[in-house]
Amino acid sequence: MGTAGVVSSALTVVVGIGVLFGWETGNWTLKSIVPGLVAMNPVTAICFIALAAALLIWDKATSGLRLWVPVALTAVVTLCGLLRLGTYLRVWDLPLDRLVFASRLDSGGVPNRMAPNTALNFCLMGLAVGHLLFGRLKSAHFLALGALSTAFIALIGYAYSVTSLVQVAAFIPMALHTAVLFLLMGAAVLWATPEGGVTGAITSSSAGGSVIRRMLPTLILAPPVLGWLRLQGELAGFFGPAFGVALFVGATVAMGLALTWVTAKAVDRGEAERRRADEITLRLAHFDGLTGLPNRLMFEDRLRQALARAQRAGSTVALLFLDLDGFKNVNDVLGHDAGDQVLKQAAHRMETALRSVDTAARLGGDEFTIVLEQIKNVNDIEVVAQRLLVLLSQPYLVAGTEVRVSASVGVSTFPTDGQAPAELLSQADAAMYRAKRAGKNQVAFHGVS
Repeated sequence: MGTAGVVSSALTVVVGIGVLFGWETGNWTLKSIVPGLVAMNPVTAICFIALAAALLIWDKATSGLRLWVPVALTAVVTLCGLLRLGTYLRVWDLPLDRLVFASRLDSGGVPNRMAPNTALNFCLMGLAVGHLLFGRLKSAHFLALGALSTAFIALIGYAYSVTSLVQVAAFIPMALHTAVLFLLMGAAVLWATPEGGVTGAITSSSAGGSVIRRMLPTLILAPPVLGWLRLQGELAGFFGPAFGVALFVGATVAMGLALTWVTAKAVDRGEAERRRADEITLRLAHFDGLTGLPNRLMFEDRLRQALARAQRAGSTVALLFLDLDGFKNVNDVLGHDAGDQVLKQAAHRMETALRSVDTAARLGGDEFTIVLEQIKNVNDIEVVAQRLLVLLSQPYLVAGTEVRVSASVGVSTFPTDGQAPAELLSQADAAMYRAKRAGKNQVAFHGVS
């Protein structure tokens, strides 16, 4: 169980014990919090202690015989609520709420009994904890939210001195701290499993979770506070009812607009972060992390697209396979960091030598490929290849040291040398090795000796 659930349950036990101690010693502060308000019935306090204990025990024992202890406690609490509701409905008259301190419950003039809304909430909370014990998270949260709503309405009634919100008909009202403890127990059920159900949605890192976290506290707390301030202003004679209504509506609209604006900005930021994350993921999947060139996966896709376009247009595509000559010596003598710098500079030089319609890619190590599209003259392939040889043979400045490597280039063309991407790549690779055997820093075409 989450920390919030443990704390809520522990506070409930403390308050429940305090109420029982208040009945034992006659301390009205412990029994009713505020002098003049109805006291919490002692059986109500016992039911709260049983519910909290069930959650705390469940947190330590989730299976076996020990699980039946919290199950039995919740069953007793639910049964108490049902029996008390049956008494109000005149189905039976069982004095369950007079089992403890019976002689003191009627001493104040008005008999102290478990209120109807209190009994209903014990039915809801008992079922909620029971469902939670057996892993039925959604129904547990639904039942707990029902109890939370009843308790919240009672607290609003106390805040606004509206008796009809606190009690049912002419029956005894729900005690102030009874409503508070129902809020605590409802929170304990919701936060018993923070990763799922209602709390899972609230704690989610998604945009929806962010919206809920921003809006929920304001929507729950702000309207009651604004309404209470309006009521106090009217009672103090600062303004009349009409002005109070206008003030409340205006403040509510302003609060809603501000909350909407803040939430919209938060959602925008979250969406921007998501897009950046998607872009990074896409780049990692399709581009080489060192040089920034397309990787093998992206190269194969672009080559297939280039061949499809060329087939429709009846044009030529050239595939160049490049390998850096002497690159192994750079790694062996100067280290891999120096080799990485050479690869990045070589990739940049390749990009500067190509048109926007062409594609340079890194297959791995010091092997690169280039796809040349929209070729009007086969001689243009030789021109581009020679330009690459010149650029790649220029000195590389690495950590203040000039490094020299060259390149061997093999070329295959579509449709002359083949139709399939794998076939063209294999032919260009073989031509590149012929260029190396011929003395390196050369260009070799497939089918040309």
